[in-house]
Amino acid sequence: MSNGAETTALQQPTFPLKAPGTAVVHAGPRQNPRIVSVRSRCTEHVLELQEGADLFSALETSLTDFVVPGIMAEFVSGQFGHIDYVHPAYGPDAEHPMSFTEAFAVDSPTKLRHASATIGFREGTPFCHVHASWTGADGQTKGGHLLSGTLAGPAGLTIRLFTLHDAKLISEVDPETGFSAFAPTPTDRAVRKSEPPESSGSPDAVVTRVRPGEILDEAVLAVCRTAGFDSAEVVASLGSTTGAVFTDGTAPWPAVEFTHLSGAVIGARNSTPLITLSGEVVDVAGEVSSGTLKPQANPVAVTFELFVRRTA
Repeated sequence: MSNGAETTALQQPTFPLKAPGTAVVHAGPRQNPRIVSVRSRCTEHVLELQEGADLFSALETSLTDFVVPGIMAEFVSGQFGHIDYVHPAYGPDAEHPMSFTEAFAVDSPTKLRHASATIGFREGTPFCHVHASWTGADGQTKGGHLLSGTLAGPAGLTIRLFTLHDAKLISEVDPETGFSAFAPTPTDRAVRKSEPPESSGSPDAVVTRVRPGEILDEAVLAVCRTAGFDSAEVVASLGSTTGAVFTDGTAPWPAVEFTHLSGAVIGARNSTPLITLSGEVVDVAGEVSSGTLKPQANPVAVTFELFVRRTA
């Protein structure tokens, strides 16, 4: 189809809905550990895509261009020329409350609002996961989970790439949720866990897979403390929570997808650390909302691909 999800009747739930931020227990066997992290050295690059460039092909080719096993990416500016996408939807029953819509397409140029991507491997082949939001010529904002076939628009796209030297990102089907998800694994070059984070040449970043039910800000703090980062920034992160609870509003349960998550942790080693996270989400109606996340109120829905960089 040629226009966005707003023109199509969306599937309605067949089960009672819960309040935003209510954790979901998935039907599959619970997996452990709940937070999977790998420390990695990180190098930043800028990728410039010209009009008509295939987004997925360009991101996946970056793995071989920079000779790295994983990349986290944050889109800076530009336009999409064509978008293929889905967004969260209600699942078939109360035990499987979340799913995806059918695929939609936008054929006219749209202005980028936010986007983040994880780039790694699936079954040994380069693969990427992209969430984005955009504004059309009619002024309407939409967003979702992008699909291959998405192209850069007339203004091109500028993307920050955070190439990971010590963490391979692998996408596999998760038996707990039934959805595919990225998780990091150490490479042979990975720096030993026992090496202090402040030592010369040691990792300055952590890439993490956060499993369902974990509270997002608590997971960020746990990652910083385990890595030995006293202060850190959150960038180029994407995933889903069970609805969204902002300090000044909410987005509906059972799932929203983040087009980006950003924030900071100060004093992680102290008993009273300061954690501030903000983000933008796409909900089951394809609507986009954003704000500062309310502390201890946003459990992960399916998975969260979290990227944290040490600042002190």
